[in-house]
Amino acid sequence: MDSDSGTTTEKQTMHEFLEHMLSRQNLRQLFINTAVGNFVGYIAGSLVTALATYHSVERRALKNLFGILPRHEVVVHRLPEWLEWTLSVLLGFLVMEFVRHVFNSKKHLLFIDSAVRDKVRDDTETSTD
Repeated sequence: MDSDSGTTTEKQTMHEFLEHMLSRQNLRQLFINTAVGNFVGYIAGSLVTALATYHSVERRALKNLFGILPRHEVVVHRLPEWLEWTLSVLLGFLVMEFVRHVFNSKKHLLFIDSAVRDKVRDDTETSTD
């Protein structure tokens, strides 16, 4: 009978743990942190691509009949395409992880702040008693 009661309490604690971890507030924070991190990482990667390329107008050539046809805009890459792609992915990933680290470090500050507030509250309660 002991094993049945142990299993029941284990299921209850697992249920409580899942309820706490999958709460609306925790899921909302997860989605916000992930969305902001991904967005900032995407912007950083796009910035690498924008800085590594520039547009130029095509000069007189056989393709535009030596200036008779309208000129076309040409994209010029300062870096090889594979290096540009690698740098944008790598920088985007690093920025995304940095944003995630900042969010997680802010959580620790909130826990420390709440612990300090609880300690101050306990100290004031004991001093008033």
